[in-house]
Amino acid sequence: MKFHSAKDFLTNKKVLFFLFGTIFFMINISVSYSVVPVFLINQNFTIAQVGISTSVYSFSAIILRIFLGPLSDNHGRKLTLMVSASSFVISWILIWIAPSYELHLIARVIQAIGLALYMSTGSSVVSDIADKKILGTCLGIYRGFLGFGFLLGPVIGLKLIKISNSFLFIGIISIAIISLILLSFVFETGIITKEKQKTNLFNNYKELLGNHNLLRYYLLVLTLTCGFGIINTNAAIFLNSQVDVISPSIYLLSIAGMGMIASLIGGRLIDKFGIKKVIIPGVILALTGFIAMSFVEYFGNYALFISIFTLGLGTNSTVISSITGIQRATRIDLKATSFAIQESAYDGGFVIGNLIFGFLVIGVGFSYSFLIIGLIMGVSYLTILISDHQINKNH
Repeated sequence: MKFHSAKDFLTNKKVLFFLFGTIFFMINISVSYSVVPVFLINQNFTIAQVGISTSVYSFSAIILRIFLGPLSDNHGRKLTLMVSASSFVISWILIWIAPSYELHLIARVIQAIGLALYMSTGSSVVSDIADKKILGTCLGIYRGFLGFGFLLGPVIGLKLIKISNSFLFIGIISIAIISLILLSFVFETGIITKEKQKTNLFNNYKELLGNHNLLRYYLLVLTLTCGFGIINTNAAIFLNSQVDVISPSIYLLSIAGMGMIASLIGGRLIDKFGIKKVIIPGVILALTGFIAMSFVEYFGNYALFISIFTLGLGTNSTVISSITGIQRATRIDLKATSFAIQESAYDGGFVIGNLIFGFLVIGVGFSYSFLIIGLIMGVSYLTILISDHQINKNH
């Protein structure tokens, strides 16, 4: 089944089941990042144990995605969606009743299975059913639903845990079950053949990473999320040290809101004007928003408002452009594998960016660190765009 208009896409019942299933699934993911640490603190675990829990979850997802992400290409989208949703139902129950910290960590690995499978499969489903003329629009709609769910997670989770830990788990397990039920209505969109199961995983990754058209998008996502990851992780610490500026929660919530708008509008602009006319302004906006953070000490909220507007719009329009470009440049039987690389680049950017930024802050402080990272990102963007132009010119 192929949809040739955004209206048909949005009015199809099974597509709506998928989109709303995505919202509930992303609530799970968001709570797993933001509220599980609060639960552990309530249970008198140490800060070190909280850090280990989050690290096990994040790194497990990155590693498992290498092996599990391509399963959607070999065994179908429906199966991987069901496994993803089921993994959160099981893991939430285990975290709730876990008699030991070791069982808690096992539950976090089970959660990582769901995270690793879903992110590549979801984009693959949309690319399977959307005609190439409306692909950007449909991916933008999907990412908008995804972002909305991620935004709701902390709001719902923190409200529930304020009542009690039991309310949190009853609520989040119910949300996970709703996600599983909604996604069970999604039809199979992939093409499954016995030959696919015999393909060599290493050769598939080698082929995809050796494709320059794909590599540029992977690198753009990696570079972009280095900066966005730094903002997402360090904004609260930095803004709490400033006087007379908006709160970190309002700042991050506003960026998320701008990101949802960018996802919905950016996809449509890609279909109308092409990837290049969206991705270059998006990169410039994202870079401007990041560098604006280096001037917060001097211009306060004025710099923050610029950062909110440009970072929110720039980051998400670039991500949508990259995802659309990845779909167009990937063989039909390797879509989920390719999206697995893209999601790993996204996660890797968070890790790399924060690692570098942490050392810089120790040496030169926050403002200069934002500026230095911004310059490094700018050079990276420029190198990627110039190399892309040069290679296309030679061909």
